[in-house]
Amino acid sequence: MNLALTERFQRDVRDLEEEQRAAVFETILSLPRAIGEPHLHSGLGIRKLHRSGIWEARLGLGLRLVFAVQKEVLTLVRVGTHQDIQRYLRTL
Repeated sequence: MNLALTERFQRDVRDLEEEQRAAVFETILSLPRAIGEPHLHSGLGIRKLHRSGIWEARLGLGLRLVFAVQKEVLTLVRVGTHQDIQRYLRTL
């Protein structure tokens, strides 16, 4: 599976603390295997957020990773707090 990073995602990651960036990286490594396998993705808290194909993975209590899956491309869209993601979803 190929990865694509939006510019907004890259900015979001740059603004995170080092420990949070490490959590993002670990989640990114886990996502391709976990997608489509409920037992693997239950620990990541993967759930569909929007009918347009936007999904979310939890990064602990405070952070969320938003992504889209299309064929063999996993597009990382945003990373932020629950409130950041809710604001993003209102723009869809």
